[in-house]
Amino acid sequence: MEQLNEAQQRVVTTLDKNILLLASAGTGKTNTLAHRVAHILRSGAAKGDEILCMTFTNKACREMKDRILTMAGSVAKAVEVSTFHSFCYKVLQEESKRNDTLYMDMSIYDEVDCQELLAPWLPIGMREPVFMNLISHVKEYRSLWGYYTDEPSEDYRMTVDRLFIDERETMERFFNGLTMSTLADFREIGYETLVAYEEALANVHGVDFTDLITQVHRLFQDETIRERWRSRYAYISVDEMQDTSDLEAEVMKLLWQGNHILLCGDYFQTIYEWRGSNPERLLADYKREFNPEVIVFYENYRANRQLFNASFAVLKRMFPRLIDEFYEKTPFAATNEEGEPIIVHKSPTEWKEGAYIFDTIQTLPKNASIGVLVRGNKQAQYLSGLFSRCNDNLPPAEQRQFMIIDEYKFFRRQEIKDVMAYFKLLLNPHDAISAKRIIKRYVKGIGEARIQQIESEAVRTMGLRLTDFLDMQIFESEPYDGLLKGLAAGNIIVYDVESTGTDTTKDEIIQIAAFKLNPDGSEGEVFERFIRPSKSVGDSELVHGFSDVYLAEHGEEATTVLAEFKEFTNNAIIVGHNVNYDISIFTSELHRHNLGDPQFAGVYDTLDIYRRFYPRLANHKLGFLSETFPIHYTPTHNAMDDIRATARLLLYAIKENIEPTADQRRALISNFKNAFATMASQMATLRRKIATDKPSELLAYIMNDMGVLVHYNERKEHERVEYIRDLYRLMVDLEGQDKHLAGREYLQRMLEQAALTAGEPDQRLKNSERIPIITVHQAKGSEFDYVFLAGLRDGVFPSFLALKEGKLSEERRLFYVAITRAKQRLFISYATTNERGKPCKASEFLQYLPNDVVWE
Repeated sequence: MEQLNEAQQRVVTTLDKNILLLASAGTGKTNTLAHRVAHILRSGAAKGDEILCMTFTNKACREMKDRILTMAGSVAKAVEVSTFHSFCYKVLQEESKRNDTLYMDMSIYDEVDCQELLAPWLPIGMREPVFMNLISHVKEYRSLWGYYTDEPSEDYRMTVDRLFIDERETMERFFNGLTMSTLADFREIGYETLVAYEEALANVHGVDFTDLITQVHRLFQDETIRERWRSRYAYISVDEMQDTSDLEAEVMKLLWQGNHILLCGDYFQTIYEWRGSNPERLLADYKREFNPEVIVFYENYRANRQLFNASFAVLKRMFPRLIDEFYEKTPFAATNEEGEPIIVHKSPTEWKEGAYIFDTIQTLPKNASIGVLVRGNKQAQYLSGLFSRCNDNLPPAEQRQFMIIDEYKFFRRQEIKDVMAYFKLLLNPHDAISAKRIIKRYVKGIGEARIQQIESEAVRTMGLRLTDFLDMQIFESEPYDGLLKGLAAGNIIVYDVESTGTDTTKDEIIQIAAFKLNPDGSEGEVFERFIRPSKSVGDSELVHGFSDVYLAEHGEEATTVLAEFKEFTNNAIIVGHNVNYDISIFTSELHRHNLGDPQFAGVYDTLDIYRRFYPRLANHKLGFLSETFPIHYTPTHNAMDDIRATARLLLYAIKENIEPTADQRRALISNFKNAFATMASQMATLRRKIATDKPSELLAYIMNDMGVLVHYNERKEHERVEYIRDLYRLMVDLEGQDKHLAGREYLQRMLEQAALTAGEPDQRLKNSERIPIITVHQAKGSEFDYVFLAGLRDGVFPSFLALKEGKLSEERRLFYVAITRAKQRLFISYATTNERGKPCKASEFLQYLPNDVVWE
């Protein structure tokens, strides 16, 4: 650790106390945190899987993970380095295995997909992104205020009512420019939209970005679940804490008690207050509740002296009181390089300002790292067009190529979302949004009218969905035919297990309960056995009630019980409630004991059946369904009790829903089967290939054998094909990074990355020779040798809205973030007239610059 300064070494070696690390841009924070993790591992203070490092961009995650692996070697592979949203997704996935309010095959729906789902309820005149933000705002406050009951309509009604009282100004801002009646309608019945939207997401087994946080927050209200996750970790570090929203902070704090916590960030880089971040409150709570040792990094390793001194002078002038609170002494640049002063250039017009930037860039080395920073995307578009015209007057060898980062939201491009829809549908067969995207783009003969007919209320009451027509089984028999024949033959086995936990790859079955259903619905042959696990049941005893002592006395050897249950279920129709978990852990246990695979004739899930026929119920938990429907049986968490309740629910659904609609289903299937046959056959091939092929090989099959390449070539859309080739290269890169993953896990990782990289600059461009024109928000976390900060005039930076509302604090911090992106030179520019030729003033932020700035 000889390369670390004294403060950095304290962070690395202080393992017995909580830490509050205040580290501004360029102070070596990432390197220090990586050293700390390596030291924890080398010292034996914790194992890799007991360390959780959370940050807020995928780029920061990759950088942190790479550094830890370089320092600590393969032992660091188990360290969990994750964005906050990715961590929440992991929690939901794992908890879904035993929680019938969640979905094992859930998909993350990005903002484009969610806006499509919300379209039926979009208020007249409201922009789709604004509506999405409004819905997210209400969902977050439902969680913050703890309105968690089994009646979501009442929860949302109370949330909306309270928001219009406690947060009236914020709520009214969503409706700016709209009629008063539109606002009044939402206030009165907006809760119905929230409920309908959640139902729409549930029908496709989807979650949006907000759900990732709100659903984990709700799960963590359960002490057993919370403790299961809290006890996993010994050391938790949270980077960029200043960007944490109130709800995110609440979720994290539920994990902190009893662990060693490092909270790290820079208050002066808080630029997401509009997303709900409140760093002062988080810092105050953390200091009060966790008594951390405060460590401040004073040495800056990014910028030369001129740039660093200028940026700190700006801070002192903008936030004098806070500077005195945070810093006991003056920070300094570690380098001896003096550097050049900041240049501020005044131009008479926007066009002249852009020409100045272009001409100055022409004087810089071709291999230099250059970034053009702007306040908003409108400026970026203008400068991009202007730079293109400047290039037109130059020979190719002298031209400079630029790119607008916002144009490169790679995973939001139409053709990328189209082919990714195949992958989403492979992992989540209920994903009707992806199914419709594929059908509309690539399948001939199925128009909007046919899709609407299949998605109508009349078809829904038959228990059919659009996605059923992409499964070859539907062309052989109607979906419930196997279930009805199985009951008539006495070949249905209702089944449930209890286990030591929720991880099907590691946890062990401790109870198997099953019985055959006789044709008359009575209980037939019973199989109930206990297994002695190889490890303690731990906290899972609180769920199922079986102690280590009980299992030692009543349990048998796992191999014996598993082999006999495999024989008991041979060629039977298996039924369970949320049965995917039970099958997954049974299959995993068979593999661990070298007993092969289950030999089921078919599988039906009462959870799926009731979600199909009764989608508008408050929930579909086994206990709730047992109380709602007249089955006269109450389940417990004993597997035998649960399957008796499941059997009665199955028989009720068969009698009331499945048998009465069988002929209608057969007629509808016959009417549509020809249109879907080719698509269903192709999807069947993909499902077989997922077990053996890598995602890149699946993509090649989709392009070449499923008609996608032909589709684009026929339309001469060759640029779209090139972007899909970029996706192929990304997949190959991912496969090279994680060689240990299986096919489905590869796809899962790829889809998660695609959904959660919405606001980040595209990683494909990191080695590009093109110069990025990038907003300051997007530039956070990046650095450039030369930075051009354009548009420093009032109404642009600070923004018009910030000036109008008198909310300049975040704009000041945004200015600080912008000027700290530069390592060697910083050029600031502004025009004295706006786009309409009217005079305008220079930004008031320029007055914060030190006296040695060069004004041109």
